[in-house]
Amino acid sequence: MKKLIVMLMLTVFSIGVYAQTQQGQSSFGFNLGYNFNDIGNATVGIDYRYCVTDEFRLTPSITHLIKNDGLSAWAIDMNAHYVFKLSDMFGFYPLAGLSLSFWKAGPWDESRFGANIGLGGEVYATDRVSVGLEAKYNIIKDLDAAALAVRVGYNF
Repeated sequence: MKKLIVMLMLTVFSIGVYAQTQQGQSSFGFNLGYNFNDIGNATVGIDYRYCVTDEFRLTPSITHLIKNDGLSAWAIDMNAHYVFKLSDMFGFYPLAGLSLSFWKAGPWDESRFGANIGLGGEVYATDRVSVGLEAKYNIIKDLDAAALAVRVGYNF
């Protein structure tokens, strides 16, 4: 009887976990991080993830680089993730995408197109909540920088 209950619980848990990267599923997330540019800016952002297939998802996001030493920015990204589920509770993904950023430093305003490459990982804490870490490199003329962020997402 114990084995039956344990198997049933594992089955129910696995179904919930699988839904996080299932075709047609979505996630809304909030992230905090750091941009390793010449100045060094803390970041805060939101994103939306949509699973086009069980492994491939699109992720539009907006991130604010908080003003530091007179420099701030907004970045709008469109990234693609290819998710590798390593277990029922953990997945990792390479990412690639495009970026449009709006930089401000005193009287200087600049808009730049760029590209993103990176890696991320996520733990499926429950069937609705995931926690992740993402590292990416922003390739932007004269403003290249690495970025690291922690994300908490609600999956639906």
